[in-house]
Amino acid sequence: MITRYAFNTTTWLDVQSPTGEEIRAILEEVAIPAEFAGDLAAMTPHTETKASKDAVKITLDFPIVKRNDISHPHEIKFIATKTHLLTIRFEDIEVIHRFAKEFEVLSTLKRAGKRATGGHLFLTLLAYVYDGLSAKLDYLESRMHDIENAMFNDNEREILIDISQVGRKLVAFQQTISAHERALRELKPAMESAFAKSYGEHVTSIILNYEHQVTRVRALLSTLEIIRDTDNALLSAKQNEVMKMLTIMAFITFPLSLFSSMFGMNTTSMPLAGHPHDFWIIVGIMVFVSVGFFVFFKYKRWL
Repeated sequence: MITRYAFNTTTWLDVQSPTGEEIRAILEEVAIPAEFAGDLAAMTPHTETKASKDAVKITLDFPIVKRNDISHPHEIKFIATKTHLLTIRFEDIEVIHRFAKEFEVLSTLKRAGKRATGGHLFLTLLAYVYDGLSAKLDYLESRMHDIENAMFNDNEREILIDISQVGRKLVAFQQTISAHERALRELKPAMESAFAKSYGEHVTSIILNYEHQVTRVRALLSTLEIIRDTDNALLSAKQNEVMKMLTIMAFITFPLSLFSSMFGMNTTSMPLAGHPHDFWIIVGIMVFVSVGFFVFFKYKRWL
C-alpha cells in the first residue's frame, strides 16, 4: 500500500508491505539508484547506510515496547532524493501515522519552506522517530516506578515476573538501537555529499539524541538490576523467616513426640504408669518442656 503526501514541491511516499507491482511503480516515479532497489520488497536482517550522488538510503530497526503481537523490531527503509522521501515498512507503526498528521506544521520544514527537499523530510522524520523513543523509555520507566511502589507489599514473587518482563523489553531496546551507531555515523557524510554541508548539522543533532537514548537505556538497566537485587533480598529474607519458624516448630515438637513415643512403648515397667494422675503428669511435663523452649527462644530473640 502506497500513501502519498506532498509538501510544496517535495513528495513523501509511505509504503507498507509493498508488492512487486508497487515497487515497479515507485521505481518509475522516483529516481532511485539501482543499488538501492534490491531489497525494497523484503525485510533486511541488518542496519546499513548507502549513498549515491543525489540520494541516500538507510535501513534502521526500531524497538517495540507496548505491543505483544510482534516479536521482531520495526524495520523502516528510508530513501531520500532531491524531490522525494520514500519510507518502506512492513507493519503499522504508530510514530509514522503521527508524523503524517503533523509533518506539515513541523518547524524544520517551515524553515525550509519552498526549498524543502526529500533530505529535509527525511531528517525531520528521523528526528521525530528518535523523539518517539523517549516516550517508549518513559513508559518503561513508569513501569519500573510501579514495581518499586509495589515491591514492599508482600508481592515479591509477582514483582519478580514484572521485573523480568521490563528487563526483557529494555534489553531488546538496547540491542536494537545499538546497531544504529555506525549507520548514523555514515549518514552524516552521505547527506553532505548527496545534498549539502548544512544537512550534516541536522544529522549531528540526531546522533546526539540517539546517544542520549543509549545512555538512558543503560541507566534504566542499571536501576532495574538494583530493583531486582532488592526484590531478591526481600524474597530471600521472607523465605529465611519461614524456614526459621519451621525449624523452631520442629525443635519444639520433637521432644513432645519423643515423650509420646516413650510412654507409648509396650513394656512391663513404665515410670508413672498406673499412677492415679499419670496422664496429667505426663501432659504437664510436655507442656513444661514446650513452655521452656518457647521462653528460651524468646530470650535468644529467635522469635
